[in-house]
Amino acid sequence: MSLPFTVNWMASSAKTEYYSAVSPILSTEIHNVKSGRHLAAKLGILVQQHYNLASTTVTGIPMKEEQNASSSANYDVELLHPVAAHAEVFKTGVVNAEGVHITAVKEGQLYETVTLKWCTPRSSSVELQYCTSSFRITPVDVNNRPSSCLTNFLLNGRAVMLEMPRKSGSKVLSHMLASHGGEIFIHTLGTGRSILEDPPSISEGCGGRVTDYRINDFGDFMKQNRLVPHDPKQERIDPPIEMAKKKLTRLTQYWPLVFSHTTIFNNASQIGPLLQLITKETLDANDVAECRKSIFGLVTSENKGLPLNVPTISTRGKGPKREEHYRLAWNELEAFVRCHCTTAEHQSVLECLLECRKPNTDGEGGASIASVKVQLGAQSPSHSPSKKIEKSGRDEKEFSRSYDSDAKDTERNKNFDSSGDSSYKYHPAKKLKLSADILKTSGNKSLLSLWTDRLTTEHEKRFVEFAGRINGNGPVKLYPNIKCEGGK
Repeated sequence: MSLPFTVNWMASSAKTEYYSAVSPILSTEIHNVKSGRHLAAKLGILVQQHYNLASTTVTGIPMKEEQNASSSANYDVELLHPVAAHAEVFKTGVVNAEGVHITAVKEGQLYETVTLKWCTPRSSSVELQYCTSSFRITPVDVNNRPSSCLTNFLLNGRAVMLEMPRKSGSKVLSHMLASHGGEIFIHTLGTGRSILEDPPSISEGCGGRVTDYRINDFGDFMKQNRLVPHDPKQERIDPPIEMAKKKLTRLTQYWPLVFSHTTIFNNASQIGPLLQLITKETLDANDVAECRKSIFGLVTSENKGLPLNVPTISTRGKGPKREEHYRLAWNELEAFVRCHCTTAEHQSVLECLLECRKPNTDGEGGASIASVKVQLGAQSPSHSPSKKIEKSGRDEKEFSRSYDSDAKDTERNKNFDSSGDSSYKYHPAKKLKLSADILKTSGNKSLLSLWTDRLTTEHEKRFVEFAGRINGNGPVKLYPNIKCEGGK
């Protein structure tokens, strides 16, 4: 059979399509589909593509059985509606937030459908829902019993709330089915905050209640990194957008979000000019002089013993508390200046800072961003390695203290026995002595490891270890002396 127009072949995943453009406003397609259920599935796909529709399956609809009115069963009804009804759910990111996929391909179908659960609402709260849009719907199978029952239920003035499946937590109502003027609509409900509500407090975000955010500094930071139109006639080596990205990357290498994670930004009155000028791409002679002046001012404050405005964090290290504050400030300031050393002028400021600060007596190298964050407590206390070392050292001290008390108790018991007082026949309980070698080689061992080593040492002194439990590289013979002379 010859066609009156040119045919172009277009391959598909499940079939072969014949596409032809008859005119600029008319095109034809020929699809090869098997009869039966395959034909209905293909028609469903073509309808959705042509009218830009999406599929929603309402699950868990309670319906009474025809044969037994006392029992009920749950049924599913598939609906078609404009694809924009799902835009709000996918845009807000609520879908698949907990690993529960609401989109799936039903058995015997070739397209995806969004699965929502039936939820009977309270009659008083139907009109109080925050609705963002509404669209007409039609059941895929109009004549079957579940579809007709759902249609009659909605046309009688009732409403149905649809919730997204979740593993745990409260319900998330995303859509509502209701009729208006004899037509059934699906209403998209706002799953996020309404534009009429006040914005959430920044202190109520993730990570618990935080009240010392650098809000004003962050506002100034956003103003400095705004994108503005540029003159296209100017010749540039890098596009303006790439230059802006490089600048943003450089400025965000070290930018504490809260005041409790920084020392230098809490003392802007002393070193404020340095913190502002060092972030510039180029520095002139006046800028370098101002930066040096700020460094000299910090040195003067340290020599006079003036206190710093420090966050309420637990400082770690040796020396008095005020000296520890200045040590943290110098380390943080050095790491901050190193992030912006792009020119010779910046390097001269860094050299001036290194010359003015006191030499490091702790044997530390150059200050890095990671080390500064650990020192200032930017990491979680439960995951901080310094906390673990500190806790291990504290456990070791407590264990050593208990060992000293045991020794004193033993000496006191000897004196008690040698006193000759026969009126008391009390003998204190024996206590095992801890070997001094264990305390010397303990290092950063935990309290459990110290106690286990103590029991193991005492056990080895009194008993011969079973051959099967001795640490070795290969299998151990169970009874090595059973065939020897004198073996028992």
